[in-house]
Amino acid sequence: MSVDAPVLIIGGGPVGLATALDLGRRGIRSIVVERDRGTGDELLAKAGTLNERTMEICRFWGVADAVARCGFPDDVNLDTLYCTTLDGLLIGIDPRPATKDRVQPAGAVEMLRKCPQFLFDPILAEAAAATGHVELLYGHQFERLGQDAEGVSAEVTNIADRTTRTLQSRYLIACDGAGSRIRRGLGIGFPGRMLSYSVSAMLRADLGDSRFGIRNRYMFIDEDGTWANLTSVDGRQLWRFTLVGSEAKLDPTIHDIATDIRRAFGPAIPFEVLRVLPWRRSQCTADRYRVGNVFLAGDAAHTTSPTGGHGLNTGIGDAFALGWMLHAVLSGRGGAGLLDAYEAERRPVAIRNSSISTENFTSWIAAADFSGVLLPGPEGDQSRARIGTELSAALQQEWTSTGVALGYRYEGSPLIVPDDTPEPPDPAQTYHQTARPGHRAPHAWLGDGRSTIDLFGNGYVLLRFEAAIDAGAIVVAARDRGIDLQVVDIDVPEIAQLYECALALVRPDAHVCWRSNAAPDGAEAARVITVVAGF
Repeated sequence: MSVDAPVLIIGGGPVGLATALDLGRRGIRSIVVERDRGTGDELLAKAGTLNERTMEICRFWGVADAVARCGFPDDVNLDTLYCTTLDGLLIGIDPRPATKDRVQPAGAVEMLRKCPQFLFDPILAEAAAATGHVELLYGHQFERLGQDAEGVSAEVTNIADRTTRTLQSRYLIACDGAGSRIRRGLGIGFPGRMLSYSVSAMLRADLGDSRFGIRNRYMFIDEDGTWANLTSVDGRQLWRFTLVGSEAKLDPTIHDIATDIRRAFGPAIPFEVLRVLPWRRSQCTADRYRVGNVFLAGDAAHTTSPTGGHGLNTGIGDAFALGWMLHAVLSGRGGAGLLDAYEAERRPVAIRNSSISTENFTSWIAAADFSGVLLPGPEGDQSRARIGTELSAALQQEWTSTGVALGYRYEGSPLIVPDDTPEPPDPAQTYHQTARPGHRAPHAWLGDGRSTIDLFGNGYVLLRFEAAIDAGAIVVAARDRGIDLQVVDIDVPEIAQLYECALALVRPDAHVCWRSNAAPDGAEAARVITVVAGF
């Protein structure tokens, strides 16, 4: 089968662009089909927070510095303020320092960054194009696909002149959003929960002289709980105002969101509504992540309440997983079992992350007894102090979620050789490093200024903490299978203690897939390589 590119990606949002970038850096050609005419629309009312793991992945892609310099001010605090209105009553504050005053949490090589999607997408697109292996087809609409054992054919239309063409590829990745036509066309179920209908407005306003000053986020509270929130998009004058939602679908042509904004702002603060976007808050996960040669990624595979910012970050994890797996299979450096394991590894992570996000959303509504929040005088002050304390305690999981970012593990994956140690706790807020197979390899700084995380990304890496151990059998087993495997000796007792073993085999995605205190013999080495490389 003659192909236009080995991989066709439908959808040029952040997950589609990230997948193309990862593949391009590995030398795999791809074509990205996107309806919009380009990236960088500042009115795109979507994601804006990149967690510690996503920033590690950006580090591998060579764009972490560009994200850090994206333009979100380093001196803007990331506080969340609870209030009745911007000119009303203070309920409480969850303080979070500005970027310039933060450091990486324990176990992380990078720290969480604010980077709005209208800035993140162009960074990914430019880096993808710079690989020389990515063709970006903007202004093109996906129509239909067909597939057989050899690959996929997809018909796309140039929206400007209505001409059509058929693209041939070995694999197709559907990054076409929550309403994915590809997912529906393949008959893949999308079970889950519809949490609420909502409306967001992108607006411009100067809050510098407002009563509470500029914060990262404001939560608006009345006797029924949180009814709306206002989040900074660019750290300056661009904001996203969101109604918490309702059971009934909100029609923006009938519902006047400007009235809600005036209710939240008070009469003295001017604002300009730039775009209104109705949407549905849901927690859904596709029944299947793969049909034949077609894979789902990002919102096409899972939807997540934005409470916590886990949706985009989960999608970037999908992109990173597909990148190394497809590269291994297409280059002959891995078996077909790698692609079979994509769903087994990534679907549980999506369910975990979306469940945590739903817990966060529930806390917005039910975290406190909101009675008395509007009362005047000392009685009201006492009620507001209590409510602020209760809200702050309930929402810590949303504001601080290092465990969500770094603590996910591929338990039960067919590509992991377990060592029979018990699965550790999985707290959302905190992260404790472990080299237990299936988990992200621990970060530690090396003598040359690199992190152990910087050792991974291309091929498999065998960390050896006792140089006297003969790793020849596993090196030979990898070579016989055509697997790239590098042995790295680390003579640092503190790092050896962190990994808790003499040998640790780490995949290209920086997850430990096998560890041992003894060198394997030939048969055991062959078994390990067969498992971890999907043969």
